Amino acid sequence: MYVTSIDDVKAEEVNPDHAEKATVRWLLSQEIGVPNFEMRYFEFEPGGYTKEDRHPFEHEVFVVRGEGAVVGENGERKLKPGDAIYIAPNEVHHFKNQGTEPFGFICLIPRGLSRAGKK
Repeated sequence: MYVTSIDDVKAEEVNPDHAEKATVRWLLSQEIGVPNFEMRYFEFEPGGYTKEDRHPFEHEVFVVRGEGAVVGENGERKLKPGDAIYIAPNEVHHFKNQGTEPFGFICLIPRGLSRAGKK
């Protein structure tokens, strides 16, 4: 068993090729030996966003703070704490902070498939 706290994981600036005004914390990653999924926590300052993207793997997202939106081929959906989002493989998407406070969410991805949050 492995237990960590968000406070014990360093926030890293997300690569500017992928997002603006955003940090990522790799909470549970391949570096600790997870066999199937990696858990990341993204946080966006007011005005922060990810750039439009698509990946050959799914994402599961759970909003924990702030107000934001996810934008896809079918338009924009507002997000608030407690919302859960499934993004299918190859689905075009991006996230943005729409509030005056930080917007944060947990994002699960298959192990080892993305290091978009890393510089």
